[in-house]
Amino acid sequence: MASLTPKTGVLGKRLAAHLLRRTTFGATRAEIDNFASKTVDAAVNDLLTFPPIPLPPVDPATNMTWVVNGRNGANSPNDELMLVVGSWWLHQNFDATQPISAMQKIFFFLHTSFVTGYQDVEYSENHYYTLRLLLHYVDKSYKELAKKVCLDNGMNDYLDIGESSKGNPNENFVREFFELFTIGKGPTIGPGDYTTFTEDDVRSAARLMTGFRRNDSWADPLLWDVDTGLPRAERDPGNHDETDKAFSAAFQDQIILGRNTDAGMQLEVDEFVDMIFAQQATAKEIVRRLYRFFISYRVTQEIEDDIITPLSLTLIANNYVMVPVISQLLKSQHFYDDDDSDNTDELIGAQIKSPLELQIGMMRFFDLTPPDPLLLPFDAYINFYRWGMQEPLTEACFELFNPPEVAGYQPIYQAPEFNRLWISAKSLPARYALADVHIGTNNMLLNFDLLTWVQQATNITDYAGADPAGTPGPHPGARIGSHLVRELVDYLLPEPIDQARFDYFLIEILLDNLSEMNWMNEWDNYLVSGDETNVRPQIEKLVRALLQSPEYQLG
Repeated sequence: MASLTPKTGVLGKRLAAHLLRRTTFGATRAEIDNFASKTVDAAVNDLLTFPPIPLPPVDPATNMTWVVNGRNGANSPNDELMLVVGSWWLHQNFDATQPISAMQKIFFFLHTSFVTGYQDVEYSENHYYTLRLLLHYVDKSYKELAKKVCLDNGMNDYLDIGESSKGNPNENFVREFFELFTIGKGPTIGPGDYTTFTEDDVRSAARLMTGFRRNDSWADPLLWDVDTGLPRAERDPGNHDETDKAFSAAFQDQIILGRNTDAGMQLEVDEFVDMIFAQQATAKEIVRRLYRFFISYRVTQEIEDDIITPLSLTLIANNYVMVPVISQLLKSQHFYDDDDSDNTDELIGAQIKSPLELQIGMMRFFDLTPPDPLLLPFDAYINFYRWGMQEPLTEACFELFNPPEVAGYQPIYQAPEFNRLWISAKSLPARYALADVHIGTNNMLLNFDLLTWVQQATNITDYAGADPAGTPGPHPGARIGSHLVRELVDYLLPEPIDQARFDYFLIEILLDNLSEMNWMNEWDNYLVSGDETNVRPQIEKLVRALLQSPEYQLG
């Protein structure tokens, strides 16, 4: 029986790493060790305490932000600034001034729920404000966010809201609003009837969403949303269908009265969203997505009964604020696979990592430090994040903030495969190449020296036992081959590996089928002479093998 009963006790290293993999895009060794000493309750509470929303990005050409007052001739081209917005978000995952939290992972869940793609948004300013809106609501009501999305400028572009007028309503946005953003598409039970909504509901909603126009006056406070302080779309009553909108039995035959004023148009939107979120089917659909995002794509009838249904009631009771639901889920015995003894449905290490999780995870674990965008915006936003991160992600079939279709990224929504779709004949070589991007001193963009990294005791601890020659410890950790491999395996891989697999990494990869005594002698020679010929290539080979292993692809 799947159980939401809270798990008690201290996490330990394995479960702390599991929690951090699911709630962040990757943790450092120090963060894993820190959380290993926490109780489940304290660890989750810490992760669900969010830092302030960061300041807006700056244009590397001017060293000033452009998202409030717009661009002028001194600014970078708009298409380049679109990518700077992506770089700005990537930096939030590396900002050493912020404590580790689940903020950015929840934000990304919201991005996959309210999908937009920057190439279909005309202005970089509006792309930024869409992301900023999602960040605003990571700890607030999903239902209230749904209302704000209806008037978001980026969404107005992306799903053609601005093209919808009285007498010529456009169904693109409202169809996705029902099917992808909120209640979901249930089983078809008749022509145009999807259980949770009907084609007639789509047509009525399309008439309700007429007359909303993109606002390009970002600095005009009269066009700021009163709750968020962010720019919103304008309301044009002259292009709004002011007739009543009737909805089907799926919504208790509700009628939303038509209005012909700014305030009336907003009231129609509010009543429309409230109507959808009054259905428990909406809460269940959101919880299913959260479950697939944080735990597993397998939603069995047992999971539906024991996890989805009770959590949907928690979501409704909290006015669709997600944090209490996420907290209950992350604190449960189920999340830690502690509610059954069935070895065929393991949840730890059961998700295939997205390219984003692969890349950020390895970069954070190996302490790659980006330039400070406040001091060196070009080096940070263009060299490090644009070319060092966004370009390899695109090669791995993941273009940040530009999903290939309006439904989003296929591994997030496409049943029955879901996250297994991150792996394909095209993406797999590029996923493996992500390790090559970061390893080697010839990488001028990221400039990571693995040989230096393994010599730091905070990364590879000293070995307390005797060395292969029998000399008592402690010894530098990298000097003892089996200890070096054990340290890396225990932190990088989601589950313990058997002895044969461990020996593969140690004997075949690191030692090249030579002895541990030989490795120790080569290491001692390197420390005395500075000749790294026989140690650097082996360590880089070992880390590549781990990062490219099937086990590491799982999170």
